[in-house]
Amino acid sequence: MLNIKNVTVNFGTKNVLKNLSCTVNGGDFIVIVGANGAGKSTFFDLISGKVAPASGHVIIDGTDVTSYSETQRASMVTRLFQNPHLNSVGSMTVAQNLAMAHYGRRTVGLVNGMSGCNAQQIEALLKPLDTDTTFIVQQRMNSLSGGQQQLIAFIMSTLDIPKLLLLDEPTAALDPQAATKLLTLAYQFTHTHKVTTLLITHDPLIALSIGNKIWVLEDGIITKQFNEADKKNLHAQDLIGHIDYAAIKNGML
Repeated sequence: MLNIKNVTVNFGTKNVLKNLSCTVNGGDFIVIVGANGAGKSTFFDLISGKVAPASGHVIIDGTDVTSYSETQRASMVTRLFQNPHLNSVGSMTVAQNLAMAHYGRRTVGLVNGMSGCNAQQIEALLKPLDTDTTFIVQQRMNSLSGGQQQLIAFIMSTLDIPKLLLLDEPTAALDPQAATKLLTLAYQFTHTHKVTTLLITHDPLIALSIGNKIWVLEDGIITKQFNEADKKNLHAQDLIGHIDYAAIKNGML
């Protein structure tokens, strides 16, 4: 479904991704872990078309999209960002955001967008929030909690089922309850619709709990790949970036 062939990405004189090659099969849910500066977000920028490689090829669903812009790849790739404010229009209401997202990647005016998604549809879409939909649909997005914004943004991003879904540390700014709800929703959706998904996280426990594969990205290279069978014998300390809670506890005693 996704093939990255010998890709190098440079920022000035710095090699961020280094002759990287990998294959993502259709229906995979791959969790990518790595320290800050390992190249995780750049990897997503490469796939989405936000940055161009200095060398190598990006192939999505059999099409070489290396020269495609971010806009040209929008029909293939959907990305949910870490910052909830980047995933919706904060000054618009929830209903307005959902109505516009209802049209997916088609260009449509606000009036036509609002008429294309009725109250019953909106209430059904917001059911995973477990809240008063009548009230929340009239609220501006930027007045909601980060967890609510991110859940709604995920719903918006998946109204038009994508070929490839990129989840860029979507739980980093959320409390545990909101993070659990979002990851549960993401897993249920991707499992039901067989959506090929890549998820970036710093949390090794998330990596062990969701998806069918784990990749470790270090210094611009994928250094480790674990499949579903491997995961059964993995522990948090087997992945980089884990927190040594025992050391912290010992240091406090």
